[in-house]
Amino acid sequence: MDSLTALWGDFLIFAGVIFGILRKVPDVFWAALIAAALALWGVKVANRDNARHFMRQLRHDKDEKAAQRLADLRRDVYLHAIDQFVHASSYLSSLPTADLNKADAAQPLQGFFAAAAKLQMVSEAKTSALVSDLIGTFSALHFKLIGAAQPIQQVLSEIDFYTTLCEGAVAEQKRALSAIDQFVPSGNAESDEARRRALDLALDTQTKFLRDHSETRQALHVERHALHGEFVKSLMLGLQAINTKMQPIMVAIRRELNIDSQIDVYADAVSEQQDRVAGAVAELMAQLDDPRQAPPRTKPASLENR
Repeated sequence: MDSLTALWGDFLIFAGVIFGILRKVPDVFWAALIAAALALWGVKVANRDNARHFMRQLRHDKDEKAAQRLADLRRDVYLHAIDQFVHASSYLSSLPTADLNKADAAQPLQGFFAAAAKLQMVSEAKTSALVSDLIGTFSALHFKLIGAAQPIQQVLSEIDFYTTLCEGAVAEQKRALSAIDQFVPSGNAESDEARRRALDLALDTQTKFLRDHSETRQALHVERHALHGEFVKSLMLGLQAINTKMQPIMVAIRRELNIDSQIDVYADAVSEQQDRVAGAVAELMAQLDDPRQAPPRTKPASLENR
């Protein structure tokens, strides 16, 4: 207890000495010290605010750069997909004359599918679902048109075959006519008559071959015309369905790329264009169904058993 009292007394003496020393310090010094403390505190607050602003700016710049990279990637992918869509549509219309046996015959369609898959990877979920539906519709139309194109290709092959026969008959006919024109009697009436009959028979035979082959080829052309009309119907109806599914994708793409702020105006214009296309397709269907466009013709006997 006495030691605590002594310590407390020593503390009071020490405090009194310190207080006395502090009282001798000029007021100017205290004012300068307080001002320095306030300035230091102000600098600390300013630095803290600047750091926060700098971090917000960094995050903003990072988000802006990420958004710009995504926009650039989407623009390249979307434009490439649109270009491949045009090539794929042209490929579908060329199926009747395309060589489907070639390894790269379906390259335009494969390019479209690859571009569509990339589009799904970088697009929003709604746009990706629309693209998936478009791919399914395109695939179904492709298989349907291949089935419609194969009979046309078979008929075209037969047309080429009979064209070759016609050209051969024409060549033989010219050869027989030339031989008749250059016929020189030998003086032996029986022999000359036999030779002339042989030449006339050759000419008549080649003339008959040419007539039969020409009629067969003409009937094949009529059949090809009818098959091509059915193919065009399937193609136009299929492309109309694809166009219907493509329009909302185009609107979604423009929205994602921020091409313009009047998406509703563009959507209305697209809807009007779709209505005009539908009207044109309906008019084409009516023309193809008009029996006056392709009068019926009977097949030659050579085609009856095909």
